[in-house]
Amino acid sequence: MNKQEIKRGDYNAYYPISELKMATVNRDTVIKHAENFKSKLNDYGWMMPIVVSSQGDVIEGHHRIESAKLLKQKTIPAYIVFWIDTNKENEHLDCIINLNNGNKAWTNADYLKAFAKQNEQYSIVYDAYLRYNKLLSVGNIINCFFGQFSSSKFKKGKAKIKNIKLAYYLLEKLSNLVLKHTKSRIQAFSIRELISIAYSKENVDYNVMDYILSEYNEMAEINHPKLTSITEFKKHIQNKITIYRNIRNN
Repeated sequence: MNKQEIKRGDYNAYYPISELKMATVNRDTVIKHAENFKSKLNDYGWMMPIVVSSQGDVIEGHHRIESAKLLKQKTIPAYIVFWIDTNKENEHLDCIINLNNGNKAWTNADYLKAFAKQNEQYSIVYDAYLRYNKLLSVGNIINCFFGQFSSSKFKKGKAKIKNIKLAYYLLEKLSNLVLKHTKSRIQAFSIRELISIAYSKENVDYNVMDYILSEYNEMAEINHPKLTSITEFKKHIQNKITIYRNIRNN
């Protein structure tokens, strides 16, 4: 049986750094990461090349390049692939994402920013992240738009906004609570639970949500002991919802 030949690139141990073109679709480089890599280079040398296209567009290894620059290097080991058309931003980004999907250094914010350049829905969520990230976690900002999103879909740029009106409602209400009570009382796990409740039914009951958020505000004002336990918090909120609905229906 004939085996399919898998594409292979060329290796250049002395690729000129000056000829490299950093990818604009990649996550932001963090100077601290580059500085930390310097000692590894000095101790062990180049154990892994960067990956570049035939045009010199960087596909993988941005932090290693920055480390090389910090060490005043003029060249860097590079593996050159010829079958990725980095002139097509979608193809370039798809390659970068697939190489980094198992890389824990990539955060949800990195994926948001990368896909925001070509995906309008991710762009909306990324703009919200830039506005609210000092108050709400990136995970909860994403949850506001995508609900309980699939991590694999999200990292492939395939997540969809479920309810944009609800998303902005939650962002405003929850961020105001954090502003009022600080993150020490309005914790990420309780916010995640409230978002989950909001998305638990197809038709959102804003009256119920207003009631829940009012109850949550009162809990924060007295520093309720159930604020620190996800199990107790969930039970407490569910009980409040049941009480509210019983009163409303009678």
